[in-house]
Amino acid sequence: MARSTSMQKDLRPTAALVKAALADAGRSDDLAGSDSPAMIALHERGTKEVLEAGRALCASKEPKLRALGAEILGQLGSPDRTFPEECCDTLLALIKDEQNTGVMMAALFALGHLGNRRAEPHVIALRTHKEEAVRHAVGFALYMSESPAAVTALLELLDDPSDMVRDWPATSLAETVAVDGPRIREAFLKHAEDEDETTRAECLHGLARRRDARVIPFLIKELSAKDGDPEPFIDAAKDFLGLGSRESVGTAALIQAPKSRLP
Repeated sequence: MARSTSMQKDLRPTAALVKAALADAGRSDDLAGSDSPAMIALHERGTKEVLEAGRALCASKEPKLRALGAEILGQLGSPDRTFPEECCDTLLALIKDEQNTGVMMAALFALGHLGNRRAEPHVIALRTHKEEAVRHAVGFALYMSESPAAVTALLELLDDPSDMVRDWPATSLAETVAVDGPRIREAFLKHAEDEDETTRAECLHGLARRRDARVIPFLIKELSAKDGDPEPFIDAAKDFLGLGSRESVGTAALIQAPKSRLP
């Protein structure tokens, strides 16, 4: 959903927007959660009043209200963030003793959107949480982090038994080309045949972005598969060959080009 323009601002009082956002949170369509017009309006408004409303919700005894408060604070003032330190403080306090999985996920995703790196030690501490949904959210919260501790945590999460958990670490490490070295590339190779297609594709993409020739046979295999979907691997092949993502290249050509680089 497109963000509203200055001529289309939602003029409802903050309390009314919070009530509407809470109602929208229970929906299952495209207007649920952060795509809710009320939530978008709260984020865009980004005032001290909205900040305090979000903080009050985070202190509620009701899990659904705490989750709503976290979602408000995660993107407060978006796209020009307001009160980032205050939001971070509240979210860190929320995850400290939170027992509800849904609330914990909401808070971690909010911290990921907030992007305040002082939250990293607290997020990393949750990488071994018993709930895979929480570990999944930890991976999102550490997306594109480059600190040694965060990279180590992402590598651990990449080895998680849950497909859902491996997704974000694979994506983050693959896209953060500045993070490189033998252990990164070996991790990609380890998951080059991962049973989860998303994890597998991201790891091959990570090798391709780093122009590691060891990716070639894996890309050829994926692009040649008769019963598979080559789409997730096409951009990886283009990256390895130095082609733009918008360049139109047939699958057959993408298969043949890397072959020419094999020893």
